Amino acid sequence: MPSSTAKQSIPSPLYWAAAFVVAVVALNSTLTIDRSAPVAGTPLDLTGEHAYFRPSGGEVSGFKGAAATYHRSPCPALNTLANHGFLPRDGKALTPEILSQALVEVYNIDPSMAGLLVDGLPAQFTLADLGEHHYLEHDASLIHDDSYKGTDPSQVNATLANDLLSLGDNSQRITRMSLAVHRRKREEDSAASTPDFAEGFTAQRALVSYSETAVLLLCMGEYATATISVDHARCFLVDERIPEDFTKATTPITMFWSVWVLAEIKALALLSYLWA
Repeated sequence: MPSSTAKQSIPSPLYWAAAFVVAVVALNSTLTIDRSAPVAGTPLDLTGEHAYFRPSGGEVSGFKGAAATYHRSPCPALNTLANHGFLPRDGKALTPEILSQALVEVYNIDPSMAGLLVDGLPAQFTLADLGEHHYLEHDASLIHDDSYKGTDPSQVNATLANDLLSLGDNSQRITRMSLAVHRRKREEDSAASTPDFAEGFTAQRALVSYSETAVLLLCMGEYATATISVDHARCFLVDERIPEDFTKATTPITMFWSVWVLAEIKALALLSYLWA
């Protein structure tokens, strides 16, 4: 039995980065994933009952239990659905079934995956309920303040959003690599400034944060390349609006493909330590 005072060798972040990347590359060489461009889907009808309207000022809140007329969440994808009437426009009286149906209809999420995403939600809830700290809301968000600052969980931090949008490549597309770098930087910033970040940002919440990056690229972006244009990212993340030229892929977004993209982004985030 080793002595309690014996020194243990703790692998460095670079060790884990290398190990994770090797694992992803190995899997990539043994699995065949269809990345071919699917036939473009029919554009959504964004007129009439699905015309864009985004509440503002005191009439909207992301705080749980708020008396505001409109409730919104920390998730731009869900707020966008409400702003277009695919969810109740006031963000209230939601059910798992209503949310699941909207995810399938607008983002073409596979029904089985949509069912898993809403599993565990209350029989009835509001979008603001999701803003409770450590429920759907979490620290180190891509575009929202950490909760200790006390800002509305649904309010977009313009500086963070601009930082993300500035990462577009030469073709003005946001890639897995650029999201990975932004994801890592957000975690580093929160770790340096947010009280109790290490205790609160558990492995499960880290998984949620990386899954959000996959949602951005696959549901709101281009399925085949897992990228999103800067213009579309601005529409969805900042304006919480469906772009007029947006079309969902005809290929449903499955849990396997989502986890695969998530793993790639995580691997790239770890690897980015090499050139940070």
